[in-house]
Amino acid sequence: MQIFIKIFTVFLITTNTQMLCAEERLIFGADIKKIAQSYLAENDVYNEILVSEKRAYFPCNEKILITQKNPSSWHTLKASCGEPARWSISFRTQDRAIKSEQLRHNNLSNSAQIVFTKLNIPKGKVIEPADVVMKWADSQTARGAYVTLDNIVGQKAKRNLSRDTVIKARHILAKNAVNKNDAVLIISGSAAIRIVTYGEALSDGKVGDMVLVRNSSSLKEFKAIVTAEKKVSPLANIN
Repeated sequence: MQIFIKIFTVFLITTNTQMLCAEERLIFGADIKKIAQSYLAENDVYNEILVSEKRAYFPCNEKILITQKNPSSWHTLKASCGEPARWSISFRTQDRAIKSEQLRHNNLSNSAQIVFTKLNIPKGKVIEPADVVMKWADSQTARGAYVTLDNIVGQKAKRNLSRDTVIKARHILAKNAVNKNDAVLIISGSAAIRIVTYGEALSDGKVGDMVLVRNSSSLKEFKAIVTAEKKVSPLANIN
């Protein structure tokens, strides 16, 4: 009788285990890596996920949630099974920014210097030079990013920005560098020979925008690119 009870008990345990496995599957590092990459991309962070793709974690039949373990850093993330969490694990990430000394050994065409946040920037704050930094990054990370600090400093943050975030146009409330009826400097020519004249803006524009300008001396109207505050460069040399 005791032998029959033991056999029946083993049978129940085995059956329950098989049913559990059928309902839930093991979570692997590849699953967490994929979900974490999507989470970082949504926040314009492109760090490398330091997780072994073949490593097996606990079973989970609920949504895997990724969060920052420390709100001021993207270098440690937490993956949780469901909400409230049945289990959670922490893992590291690593910057993909490339150091300038490493570029000598890499293909420069696949790299670019772009603007990253150096500190946490709250929504509505006017961005100062100390808030941002130029760092090398691969071409994928650099897509759509700002490549000069001049276009960032003085602008307001449209939302909260965490440290090490790649700054893009949707992150800032860009102000006009030139307003209609502003007196502007018209700078043309090459780096060796520059011609500087005065003009009047006939339309509004941010840095990089094309505006209509009137030369104050010749009264000639022409199109120009806004290069900085109250400064434009004509699309063609002017006489």
